Amino acid sequence: MAKKEEKAKDPQEENLLTAKKTFTPEGASDIKNVLTEFIPEPSVKKNQFFKTKKDTNHDEKIDYSSFSMIELISELEKLTKQDNWFNQGKNIQELSQQFERKFKNETKAKKDEFIKEGGNEIDFYFRPNYKNDFDQILRDHKKKKRSFFLEREQTQKLNLEKKLEIIENLKNLINVDENINAIYKKFRNLQEIWHKTGPVQRALSNNIWQTFKHHTEIFYDFLHLNRELRDLDFKHNYEEKIKIINQAEKLSEISDIIKASRDLNILHRLWKNDLGPVAKEHREELWTRFQKASHVIHNRRQEFDKEYDIILEDNLNKKNELIIKMENIKNSSPKNHTEWKKSIENLNKIREEFKLIGQVTKKHSKLTWTRFREISREINREKNNFYKSQKTEHRKNIELKKALIKEVKDILEKEDWNEYANQMKKIQREWRSIGFIPRKLSDQLWEEFRSNCNIYFDRIKTGYEKISEKELEIQKKKEVFINSIKDFKIPHEFEDFKIFSANQWEEFINLGILKGNINKNLSDNYNKEFISIIDKSQMDINLKKEAKNHIRFFLIKDDEKELSKEIKSIKKKMDEIKSEVLQLENNMDYFSSSSNENPLLLEVSSKLKELKSAEQHLKEELVPLRKMKRELDNSFNESDIEEKSEENPN
Repeated sequence: MAKKEEKAKDPQEENLLTAKKTFTPEGASDIKNVLTEFIPEPSVKKNQFFKTKKDTNHDEKIDYSSFSMIELISELEKLTKQDNWFNQGKNIQELSQQFERKFKNETKAKKDEFIKEGGNEIDFYFRPNYKNDFDQILRDHKKKKRSFFLEREQTQKLNLEKKLEIIENLKNLINVDENINAIYKKFRNLQEIWHKTGPVQRALSNNIWQTFKHHTEIFYDFLHLNRELRDLDFKHNYEEKIKIINQAEKLSEISDIIKASRDLNILHRLWKNDLGPVAKEHREELWTRFQKASHVIHNRRQEFDKEYDIILEDNLNKKNELIIKMENIKNSSPKNHTEWKKSIENLNKIREEFKLIGQVTKKHSKLTWTRFREISREINREKNNFYKSQKTEHRKNIELKKALIKEVKDILEKEDWNEYANQMKKIQREWRSIGFIPRKLSDQLWEEFRSNCNIYFDRIKTGYEKISEKELEIQKKKEVFINSIKDFKIPHEFEDFKIFSANQWEEFINLGILKGNINKNLSDNYNKEFISIIDKSQMDINLKKEAKNHIRFFLIKDDEKELSKEIKSIKKKMDEIKSEVLQLENNMDYFSSSSNENPLLLEVSSKLKELKSAEQHLKEELVPLRKMKRELDNSFNESDIEEKSEENPN
């Protein structure tokens, strides 16, 4: 075998003989182009990388002792659903312990209260829904955790089997009778597969990596350090290290020094673990250039660390300013729902802003967080007390409104209900003076109150009279009779019709006597139904008019006073129509002969036709009334003559 090549003097390259055939796109400017090509080797220990104490951003440890049961459940659910849930073990454990302590205390208090009230200890049972929710979340988390680690363990076992197989294939390369170039190609392929294979169990990681390196070195010895292949490998490593140096130099352009430091650590890992040596004449040059680019980032990081305390102090000041705003909200003491709603919105904005601010100095961290929590709780207590008192006030207002509704209903049931008009107005004023209640119930009560008030005042307007059970029975009989009119077969001759209608009216009257508006309404409905069947009959059109007038004026045909009153009413309506017709005709004189299509003129013409038609209808109604009046006057005159004849027989 050929003499072993001299080892690299570069401390970053010594004993690293592996090379990975991976390239970044020519001229790539993003660090990710390099980073994604290299798989970190699990054998590399954390202290082998450039790392500072503030690279890792841990969450602030939270004091769960002040959390309520519901807040603990919400926090547990949030922790178990985070992307980094597997790093939240301590917080979840602390939270669970706090929950169990609080639940134990609450159970004891409930049990003591149960026994104090006379219960038997053996009968005590306390298992609230929130306890079931908490246990379910915890069970789901443990199940997910078991699945996660079991899956990872299985994956690591498979990776171990793959890497052991790669080592066996690497060992077998030295016994293959093939062209040296073909053997080297297989070697590079095995390297590629190795670096793409994921991590193995931590306990085996370093050992298997050392074994792989060992057989890699044996393979190079087997090749007798072939100069041509060696130069090819050196060339590849040189090109990759140049790319890494370029990426390191561009890190100085990144404003986020934390990100730049982390990316530099990754580049150092790639340089040290994933790339082999370069030609001897280039080693010092490349290493010096890489170190120079690294020093720029390290110096910036040191300056950042010096200023970090200033940043923490600035964060503290920002948080204190927000706490002062929260205290102002607490001291403002909102007086109504609108003010509380606005205050809570402001508080939520402040809380979100508070959580977005970074860490503060360690000695102030707990104090600041505690004060933040205390003020939040104080505001929530005040809010809860406010709405609790509001609920009491609402219940009182609800009872007052229900009492007024009952009072209105009681008035409607009274015999002398129409004597309570002033009382009803007073009740309405009292209703308006009662304070706020929730809208849903408010609408419901208002609708009930309004409808009952409307019933009362509608009675006033329509002259409603409360009737007895006997009168109600008469009313129902008359309504049934009215409904049966539509089935009547009326005579087609007018004289026969008068006899028929008189008989029906007599039958209707004999059902019983009612008083006031009820009687009038029933009579009106009777007439409407009779007129309706006249319109539908086969009676001559002129006879129909006489028949309808007969029905319409039947009730007043023998009452001179009512006849005169009806005639006077119709004449008054006719005079009003004539006056309106005259006014419209005068208005039409203002339109020119060429304005026949004027919309206003057309509207006036249409109105005139309607009025003249109405006037004609009134004239037709007036004819039978006058006839009845004349007949009634004649009968009175004849009666006078007869009386005088009896007094003077001669």
